Amino acid sequence: MNYNTSNNKRARKILIILLAMIIIAGTVYLAALSANAAYASERLIKCWVLCQPGSQVVVRRTPSKNAMEVARLEVGDWFETDATASNGYIRCYGIGEYGEGWIYCGYVATEEPKEVNGTYCCVAKNRVACRRWMDGPQTSNPWLKNGSDVKVYHIAGEWACTARGYIKSEYLEADP
Repeated sequence: MNYNTSNNKRARKILIILLAMIIIAGTVYLAALSANAAYASERLIKCWVLCQPGSQVVVRRTPSKNAMEVARLEVGDWFETDATASNGYIRCYGIGEYGEGWIYCGYVATEEPKEVNGTYCCVAKNRVACRRWMDGPQTSNPWLKNGSDVKVYHIAGEWACTARGYIKSEYLEADP
């Protein structure tokens, strides 16, 4: 009988030690996780959506064109990101009921878009490419020649959202 009692006491001690180690490890893990979350929230970058008026940009659950839609954003809507990118998408936070999602990078500006709604003249030496989205492929009507007029809706940093697509703003000048 002493043998069984001794083994039971030893097993209880080992169990108590294991439980204590699990509690300590869990506490350390949670502390590290909250410190990491606080650090991550300090590193978030504010970004804006740049698209044509009346258009919406889809926010998806995962970084894929086929992923479930969690929200839609319009020009000027903003979100925060930790700049995690995958598959041409960037992770965004504070979006809809889901709280986070992925938005295609081609519609993301790091500067707040300024509404223009005016006609601009192309001042490129020769011609400039009109793109489907910022830094994206050319549109079906890809070139804007020097001296051509184009309707500009918004400008954000180096990009202008126009009736013809996205054009580098350095090649556009406001008509007098």
